[in-house]
Amino acid sequence: MANPLDELDRVVRETLAYFEGPGRTTSARVDRWQARDILMHFLYFHDATAWGIQSVTQGGPPWPVPADADTVNEVCRRLHEHESFDELLAQVKGAHARLVRASQSALDLDKPCFRRANGETMTGRQRLEALARHWAEHVRALQAAAKA
Repeated sequence: MANPLDELDRVVRETLAYFEGPGRTTSARVDRWQARDILMHFLYFHDATAWGIQSVTQGGPPWPVPADADTVNEVCRRLHEHESFDELLAQVKGAHARLVRASQSALDLDKPCFRRANGETMTGRQRLEALARHWAEHVRALQAAAKA
């Protein structure tokens, strides 16, 4: 079985390189989201995954996401809208470091650790895989929008 943390770490490094380069200045939009909006919601979902993995590792329940993704993303955007791009990048790096530590200390990444508002649960492994796909999809979409 491939190590999902290694793949996520690779995608995060590529994503951060994009946001430290062309993503910093692009005015491209994907739907209504610009690059900084995307950074803002990366924060919550990375932290929520780390919180869930840590909770389950300590014998607690999966982490409950309080609303659908669109609502959570909008809340994150509003909470972080006053922060600079550099502050957002630093926070994303910190969130990734926390998730790496939580994942490395997890006893079992195949336990459910994340519960969506609709009741669906995901394991730590599934969350790491989903985050890697999600981050890469966002960067590809921004790059495509910048070329359009």
